[in-house]
Amino acid sequence: MKAIPLFNKFLKKETQDFVGINIGNYYVKGLIVRGGRIRDYFIKERKAFPDALKQIWQEKNITTNKVKISLKDHSTLVRYFNFPRLDKNKIKQTLFYELNKHIPFSPEEVYFDFSILEENPADMFLLLAVAKKELINNTIDIFEKEKKEILDISLDSICLVNVFLNYYKEERKINTSVLDIGYGFSTLTVLKNGIPFMTRDLTFGTKDILSIISHIKNIPFEEIDKWVSLSENHKEFLELSQDNVTALCKEVKSSFDYFEVNKGERIEKVFLTGGLSSVIGIDALFKEHLESTVLSLDNLLNLKSAFSPEQFNSLKNTFAVSSGLVL
Repeated sequence: MKAIPLFNKFLKKETQDFVGINIGNYYVKGLIVRGGRIRDYFIKERKAFPDALKQIWQEKNITTNKVKISLKDHSTLVRYFNFPRLDKNKIKQTLFYELNKHIPFSPEEVYFDFSILEENPADMFLLLAVAKKELINNTIDIFEKEKKEILDISLDSICLVNVFLNYYKEERKINTSVLDIGYGFSTLTVLKNGIPFMTRDLTFGTKDILSIISHIKNIPFEEIDKWVSLSENHKEFLELSQDNVTALCKEVKSSFDYFEVNKGERIEKVFLTGGLSSVIGIDALFKEHLESTVLSLDNLLNLKSAFSPEQFNSLKNTFAVSSGLVL
């Protein structure tokens, strides 16, 4: 099997044609890059994934077979820790024998990669990205059967850090966090002065809220996304989901408290992403509970020549992970 990097190097630039695909729990989302520019996008339900891939390539007339993939799954994780300073060629081999100290999986059942975030005289601060072999091998198998060449496999939280570091250079001077409100579960990454400090998966998922609202409003579950996407329904949505969002805020606040105890500093800004971050007024709800400035993570993509910006603006928060793949 061809070796595939588990995650992109921060701020890596690409000029070739490829498709950046974010494989979510419910949707497959992606951006199509031609001639070094984003030309189109797609979003499709994940069910029958190989068939969905065929449809995407046909509907969008995609000619390249090169792809970059991002995954979010309970069998993936990201860890940060100090590690003795070693020759860079020996780090990965040494890390393999140390994995048991940092992950709940057996070293033999995972692929892993790392990035050096800081170097000190005696040690280094590392980012460790891990994914179970079963997940990666199954993903590779699907794409190989569809005759697609995988350039990179990344994790959602790392893609979002790429977006943040690329577009929010001034915010590297303060303590921040990126909260990805996901369909099955959410993920929080805290950064200290622009350097990732911790990444945690949270129990909250959009699916739970959508199920409740679907029942209350008597709207079929497969149609509830359309209801939520209409701005005139956002106020009612927040009223119906307030308890769930409050519970998510408590989980986030617990991580903030951990950071404050360990570093003696506060988180000054929170950047929201994921479909729910587009709901008007949800930022105010988070601000009330977290006592921090709350903003949407804007991927600032220049898409004007590709398609209607008005059409994309209502969806752009959904594509933050994909944009991290195409930086």
